[in-house]
Amino acid sequence: MPEKHPATAEQVIEFLRQTPDFFKNNVQLFELVLPPEVVHTGNVVDMQHFMVERLQQNIQHIKTRYEGLVLASRDNMSTLTQVHQAVLSIMRARDLEQLLEIISIDLPAVFNVDIVKLAIESEAAEFFETRFGEYNDSGISFLVSGSVDHLLGRGKSVLLIPDAEKYLGTNMEQIFSDCFNLIESSVLLRMRLPITQKDVLLAFGVRIKNHFHERQGTEMLSFLAQVVEHRLDQCLHESGIGNII
Repeated sequence: MPEKHPATAEQVIEFLRQTPDFFKNNVQLFELVLPPEVVHTGNVVDMQHFMVERLQQNIQHIKTRYEGLVLASRDNMSTLTQVHQAVLSIMRARDLEQLLEIISIDLPAVFNVDIVKLAIESEAAEFFETRFGEYNDSGISFLVSGSVDHLLGRGKSVLLIPDAEKYLGTNMEQIFSDCFNLIESSVLLRMRLPITQKDVLLAFGVRIKNHFHERQGTEMLSFLAQVVEHRLDQCLHESGIGNII
């Protein structure tokens, strides 16, 4: 096989002469081309050099934004698929026990998170066990009345927490109970149960900082919370437990 040699400057020039629309069809190459510097005397500014440099910066900025949009679209599609799968499971839950199993066992796997907690405000919070299963950190927590408003603020339905360590000494520790030290990032979703008149949080926790952050879209997660809210309220009412807690 004959050895390949890079094209010479003369060959490149000849190619461009024969292909005058080359740069028109390959605009992305402008960000790689170094503009010629013109030597001026005094305080004369080389506007051509300045304009080419600015054009290159704009191209790079557009490229970065495009790549960001592609990544965001992929994340949104992934979240959409996860939420659809979760909603179907939740709506098929026969009773309260199965619903709690889905929230505690299925949702962590579906959303690839470490812990999912259902935190319910109750006047008797201090008397309840805060785990759903012996070997499962996910499950139910009970909060003192007013905890949801204290954490999220009145009227706010979603709280994205990039760094859970900043919430030491708050009701976050009560939500995740014994496993709070494992949580590095979290999202809290407010739910208000109209029949049983309970304020509830659906909380996701992961071991990686900035997994949840303020630039994320929350529409699909809010929709998931509304579905859980509806089915949980029904199941609590049907079981009679809603009147006890």
